[in-house]
Amino acid sequence: MLTPENPWLKKGDRLICFGDSLTTPANGYVNILQQRLAPNGISVVNSGRGGDKTPMALVRLQRDVIDCKPTALSIMLGTNDAQVGRGRWADEPMIPPDAYHCNLIWIVHLCRLAGIQKFSITPPLWRMEDPYWMEVGDVLHPYCQAARDAASAMQTRLVPADAAFARAWSDHRGHQGLLLTTDGGHLNDRGHALVAQTALKEWGMT
Repeated sequence: MLTPENPWLKKGDRLICFGDSLTTPANGYVNILQQRLAPNGISVVNSGRGGDKTPMALVRLQRDVIDCKPTALSIMLGTNDAQVGRGRWADEPMIPPDAYHCNLIWIVHLCRLAGIQKFSITPPLWRMEDPYWMEVGDVLHPYCQAARDAASAMQTRLVPADAAFARAWSDHRGHQGLLLTTDGGHLNDRGHALVAQTALKEWGMT
Protein backbone atom coordinates (compact mmCIF):
# COMPACT_ATOMS: atom_id res chain seq x y z
CA MET A 1 0.00 0.00 0.00
CA LEU A 2 1.32 3.44 -0.93
CA THR A 3 1.62 5.98 1.88
CA PRO A 4 3.46 9.29 2.41
CA GLU A 5 6.18 7.16 4.02
CA ASN A 6 6.27 4.83 1.01
CA PRO A 7 5.04 6.84 -2.00
CA TRP A 8 4.88 5.81 -5.65
CA LEU A 9 7.35 8.52 -6.66
CA LYS A 10 10.70 8.95 -4.96
CA LYS A 11 13.37 11.65 -4.92
CA GLY A 12 15.13 11.74 -8.28
CA ASP A 13 12.14 10.44 -10.25
CA ARG A 14 11.24 12.16 -13.53
CA LEU A 15 7.52 11.95 -14.30
CA ILE A 16 6.07 12.64 -17.75
CA CYS A 17 2.38 13.52 -17.96
CA PHE A 18 1.25 12.22 -21.34
CA GLY A 19 -2.11 13.45 -22.55
CA ASP A 20 -4.29 15.72 -24.65
CA SER A 21 -5.66 19.24 -24.16
CA LEU A 22 -6.72 18.38 -20.61
CA THR A 23 -3.01 17.96 -19.82
CA THR A 24 -1.59 20.79 -21.94
CA PRO A 25 -2.51 24.01 -20.01
CA ALA A 26 0.44 25.70 -18.33
CA ASN A 27 -1.73 26.45 -15.29
CA GLY A 28 -3.51 23.08 -15.20
CA TYR A 29 -3.21 19.91 -13.16
CA VAL A 30 0.36 19.26 -14.33
CA ASN A 31 1.42 22.63 -12.91
CA ILE A 32 -0.16 21.66 -9.58
CA LEU A 33 1.78 18.39 -9.62
CA GLN A 34 5.00 20.25 -10.46
CA GLN A 35 4.59 22.63 -7.53
CA ARG A 36 3.63 19.86 -5.12
CA LEU A 37 6.36 17.39 -6.12
CA ALA A 38 9.33 19.69 -6.74
CA PRO A 39 10.12 20.00 -2.99
CA ASN A 40 10.34 16.19 -2.91
CA GLY A 41 13.05 16.20 -5.59
CA ILE A 42 10.64 14.91 -8.27
CA SER A 43 10.55 16.60 -11.69
CA VAL A 44 7.33 16.66 -13.71
CA VAL A 45 7.26 17.21 -17.48
CA ASN A 46 4.14 18.24 -19.41
CA SER A 47 3.78 16.21 -22.61
CA GLY A 48 0.21 17.08 -23.47
CA ARG A 49 -0.91 17.80 -27.02
CA GLY A 50 -4.30 19.25 -27.90
CA GLY A 51 -6.57 16.92 -29.83
CA ASP A 52 -4.45 13.86 -29.10
CA LYS A 53 -5.95 10.38 -29.33
CA THR A 54 -4.28 7.10 -28.46
CA PRO A 55 -3.34 6.21 -32.09
CA MET A 56 -1.61 9.58 -32.45
CA ALA A 57 -0.05 9.24 -28.99
CA LEU A 58 1.56 5.98 -30.09
CA VAL A 59 3.08 7.80 -33.08
CA ARG A 60 4.75 10.42 -30.87
CA LEU A 61 5.57 8.07 -28.00
CA GLN A 62 9.23 7.59 -28.92
CA ARG A 63 9.97 11.29 -29.31
CA ASP A 64 7.87 12.73 -26.51
CA VAL A 65 8.26 10.02 -23.87
CA ILE A 66 10.87 7.34 -24.45
CA ASP A 67 13.61 9.64 -25.75
CA CYS A 68 13.11 11.90 -22.70
CA LYS A 69 14.13 8.99 -20.44
CA PRO A 70 11.61 9.40 -17.62
CA THR A 71 11.41 7.02 -14.69
CA ALA A 72 7.60 7.31 -14.49
CA LEU A 73 4.74 7.93 -16.89
CA SER A 74 1.24 9.23 -16.16
CA ILE A 75 -1.22 8.62 -19.03
CA MET A 76 -4.43 10.63 -19.32
CA LEU A 77 -5.97 10.02 -22.72
CA GLY A 78 -9.38 8.96 -23.99
CA THR A 79 -11.70 11.95 -24.12
CA ASN A 80 -10.90 12.56 -27.78
CA ASP A 81 -10.96 8.82 -28.55
CA ALA A 82 -14.55 8.78 -27.30
CA GLN A 83 -15.65 11.81 -29.32
CA VAL A 84 -14.29 11.18 -32.81
CA GLY A 85 -16.82 9.92 -35.31
CA ARG A 86 -19.58 11.89 -33.57
CA GLY A 87 -20.99 15.41 -33.80
CA ARG A 88 -18.51 17.99 -35.05
CA TRP A 89 -15.88 15.22 -35.20
CA ALA A 90 -17.96 12.99 -37.49
CA ASP A 91 -15.41 13.21 -40.32
CA GLU A 92 -12.79 11.31 -38.27
CA PRO A 93 -12.77 7.51 -37.96
CA MET A 94 -14.13 6.20 -34.68
CA ILE A 95 -11.86 4.62 -32.07
CA PRO A 96 -13.91 1.90 -30.35
CA PRO A 97 -13.33 1.25 -26.64
CA ASP A 98 -11.53 -2.03 -27.36
CA ALA A 99 -9.09 -0.24 -29.71
CA TYR A 100 -8.51 2.42 -27.06
CA HIS A 101 -7.89 -0.34 -24.49
CA CYS A 102 -5.32 -2.03 -26.75
CA ASN A 103 -3.58 1.27 -27.48
CA LEU A 104 -3.13 1.98 -23.77
CA ILE A 105 -1.65 -1.48 -23.31
CA TRP A 106 0.78 -0.89 -26.17
CA ILE A 107 1.83 2.49 -24.76
CA VAL A 108 2.73 0.84 -21.45
CA HIS A 109 4.32 -2.20 -23.11
CA LEU A 110 6.59 -0.17 -25.41
CA CYS A 111 7.67 2.07 -22.55
CA ARG A 112 8.47 -0.95 -20.38
CA LEU A 113 10.63 -2.34 -23.17
CA ALA A 114 12.49 1.00 -23.09
CA GLY A 115 13.17 0.66 -19.35
CA ILE A 116 10.45 2.83 -17.82
CA GLN A 117 9.20 1.08 -14.69
CA LYS A 118 6.42 3.20 -13.14
CA PHE A 119 3.05 3.79 -14.83
CA SER A 120 -0.22 5.43 -13.93
CA ILE A 121 -3.41 5.52 -16.02
CA THR A 122 -6.20 8.06 -15.52
CA PRO A 123 -9.54 7.20 -17.18
CA PRO A 124 -11.59 9.82 -19.03
CA LEU A 125 -13.49 12.03 -16.63
CA TRP A 126 -16.85 10.24 -16.30
CA ARG A 127 -19.04 12.52 -18.39
CA MET A 128 -18.98 15.69 -20.42
CA GLU A 129 -20.85 18.76 -19.35
CA ASP A 130 -23.11 20.85 -21.58
CA PRO A 131 -22.77 21.76 -24.40
CA TYR A 132 -20.50 18.78 -25.27
CA TRP A 133 -22.84 16.35 -23.54
CA MET A 134 -25.77 17.64 -25.59
CA GLU A 135 -23.78 17.07 -28.78
CA VAL A 136 -22.18 13.64 -28.28
CA GLY A 137 -24.19 12.19 -25.39
CA ASP A 138 -23.06 9.82 -22.67
CA VAL A 139 -20.05 8.37 -24.51
CA LEU A 140 -17.33 8.22 -21.86
CA HIS A 141 -18.42 5.30 -19.65
CA PRO A 142 -17.12 2.43 -21.86
CA TYR A 143 -13.80 4.27 -22.25
CA CYS A 144 -13.53 4.72 -18.49
CA GLN A 145 -13.97 0.98 -18.07
CA ALA A 146 -11.50 0.26 -20.88
CA ALA A 147 -8.87 2.40 -19.14
CA ARG A 148 -9.50 0.61 -15.85
CA ASP A 149 -9.19 -2.75 -17.59
CA ALA A 150 -5.92 -1.69 -19.22
CA ALA A 151 -4.51 -0.57 -15.87
CA SER A 152 -5.48 -3.92 -14.37
CA ALA A 153 -4.06 -5.93 -17.29
CA MET A 154 -0.73 -4.07 -17.20
CA GLN A 155 -0.61 -3.78 -13.38
CA THR A 156 -0.24 -0.01 -13.38
CA ARG A 157 -1.47 2.52 -10.85
CA LEU A 158 -5.03 3.71 -11.52
CA VAL A 159 -5.98 7.32 -10.78
CA PRO A 160 -9.80 7.13 -10.41
CA ALA A 161 -10.55 10.67 -11.52
CA ASP A 162 -13.72 9.41 -13.22
CA ALA A 163 -15.07 8.36 -9.83
CA ALA A 164 -13.93 11.64 -8.27
CA PHE A 165 -15.79 13.60 -10.96
CA ALA A 166 -18.93 11.49 -10.51
CA ARG A 167 -18.76 12.13 -6.76
CA ALA A 168 -18.37 15.87 -7.32
CA TRP A 169 -21.54 15.91 -9.42
CA SER A 170 -23.45 13.84 -6.86
CA ASP A 171 -22.42 16.38 -4.22
CA HIS A 172 -23.97 19.16 -6.33
CA ARG A 173 -27.36 17.67 -7.17
CA GLY A 174 -29.53 20.13 -9.05
CA HIS A 175 -26.52 22.07 -10.33
CA GLN A 176 -27.09 23.51 -13.78
CA GLY A 177 -24.36 24.38 -16.28
CA LEU A 178 -20.62 23.96 -15.88
CA LEU A 179 -19.18 22.52 -12.67
CA LEU A 180 -15.73 21.16 -13.56
CA THR A 181 -15.13 22.44 -17.11
CA THR A 182 -14.99 25.73 -18.97
CA ASP A 183 -16.92 24.60 -22.04
CA GLY A 184 -18.23 21.10 -21.38
CA GLY A 185 -14.96 19.29 -22.09
CA HIS A 186 -11.92 21.32 -21.00
CA LEU A 187 -11.19 21.55 -17.30
CA ASN A 188 -11.63 24.66 -15.21
CA ASP A 189 -9.52 25.39 -12.11
CA ARG A 190 -11.75 23.17 -9.95
CA GLY A 191 -11.46 20.31 -12.44
CA HIS A 192 -7.68 20.57 -12.68
CA ALA A 193 -7.38 20.67 -8.89
CA LEU A 194 -9.56 17.57 -8.57
CA VAL A 195 -7.41 15.61 -11.06
CA ALA A 196 -4.22 16.63 -9.24
CA GLN A 197 -5.62 15.84 -5.79
CA THR A 198 -6.87 12.44 -6.93
CA ALA A 199 -3.49 11.58 -8.48
CA LEU A 200 -1.50 12.67 -5.44
CA LYS A 201 -3.73 10.63 -3.14
CA GLU A 202 -3.49 7.52 -5.31
CA TRP A 203 0.28 7.88 -5.53
CA GLY A 204 0.64 8.15 -1.74
CA MET A 205 1.93 11.71 -2.00
CA THR A 206 -0.51 13.41 0.38
